[in-house]
This record gives sequence, structure tokens and C-alpha cells, in this order.
Amino acid sequence: MRNLDTISMSLGAIVSNKLRSILTLVGIVAGVASIIAVMTAIARRSVHDGEGDERPRRSGLPGPEMACGGFGGEEAHRKAMKRPPITIENANAIREQVKTVDLVGCELWEFGFVAQYKNEKTNPNVSICGGTPEYPPNNTHYVGLGRNISQLDVQAGRKVAVIGYAIAEKLFPHIDPVGRQIRVDGRKYEVVGVFDQKKSAFGGGFDNYVLIPISTFVGTYGMINRDGFPRSVNITVRRRPRSFSATRRRRPAR
Repeated sequence: MRNLDTISMSLGAIVSNKLRSILTLVGIVAGVASIIAVMTAIARRSVHDGEGDERPRRSGLPGPEMACGGFGGEEAHRKAMKRPPITIENANAIREQVKTVDLVGCELWEFGFVAQYKNEKTNPNVSICGGTPEYPPNNTHYVGLGRNISQLDVQAGRKVAVIGYAIAEKLFPHIDPVGRQIRVDGRKYEVVGVFDQKKSAFGGGFDNYVLIPISTFVGTYGMINRDGFPRSVNITVRRRPRSFSATRRRRPAR
């Protein structure tokens, strides 16, 4: 059968069944519109949950390891690692000299570890963040149970940890994790807190890591990474909120 005949028969079927054709078309349009509406709502909710009211006030200065983001392959990664590293001293300088920010945090990361409590183990995909007490507010990922790491923890290099929600669910399904000893990468840490659950609407998660004092991280893993490059600190900052008087426009003189 020729294509022209096929088209002619199809058009004839549509004309002879107008109501059925219209209902089918309406169903397709409504289905596509529903999918678009649902995905839009999910995206907006994801942005709202991930950023909240702090979004206009937060920003970050990632080190080469995080700035590369895995894009560009091994060559791009190596080029990024050759850049001068960002240091803890840089963060301290921002904290002391930039008066428009009220919170300055530091982060160092390692990836691909197992967390264990007694006979319970996670998969080898747990991340370790060595951070400062500013981590939760600067990343809008707050501690829901127990407490955050403190400045005293950082100063003393204590082996304490705030664990992600998914780790707590895996290792402590029926008991309170706070005050218990876990092993991460074979090293003991006391659990002092658990982060609130923070899932991505698109299937990813932010619940599979532990936060330890940055001094403890440096004492354990040093300032040279696995590739032999100096570690670069990720700096997060939160600017001070503007006062009403500072943002109010002056009325023109009459």
C-alpha cells in the first residue's frame, strides 16, 4: 500500500470518528500538561527545600577539587589541582577583614568510605567532611538530633561526628545514635548529632556523609590528597542581613 493511500485512510478514520479523535487529543494534551506541572512543582520544592530563605545570603568559594565538579575528565581535574590551593588562613582572613559577612566556614572532603556500628555496615560510599561549626547554617543542612560540632571540638581535634540521616537509619534503626561510637574508614568517632533528612527531588541524596571537626580531618588525612596535590579548602560565607535603615531609600528633598 502506498503512503498516500495510508494517509488518506487515516484522515478518513479521523473524520468519521470526530468525537473519539477529539477525546484522544484532549487526553494526550492533558497528560503532557500534568507531567509538566508536576515536574515544575517538584523543581520549585527542591529549590525551596535546598536553599530556603538563606539563598540570597549564601555563597561559596570551592577549592579546585570541588570546582572541577567531575567535568572535563582526568585532564581537567589535573589542571584544576595545579591551581594554588585555598587555605584555612584565607578563610580566617575573610572572617577577620570582610565586615559584610557574619559566618565563614571551611570544608575539606574525602569520599568512598564504610561506616560501621557493631555488625551493621554501610556501603563504601560514605563521604567525610572535615568542617567548622558554620557548616549547617551555611549549607542549610541542620542538625535534627543531638548537637552540631563546636569550636571547642575544632580546637581540641576531638573525634566526634555528626552523621547523615541515611547513615543513622542504616546503623541505628531502633536506637538513639547520640553518644555511641561508630567507625568510619576504620577510625572511631563519637556520634554527637544527626542531620535532618535532605533528599533531592531528582533522586539524589545529601544524607550519606559524616561531619567531623576540620582539625580532626587534617590530623587524620593530612593536607596532601590521594593524588599527591595540596588540599584546597572550600570556603562558605553568609553575608550579614541588611538593616531596614540601610536599605531604605531616602526621600527626595522638597
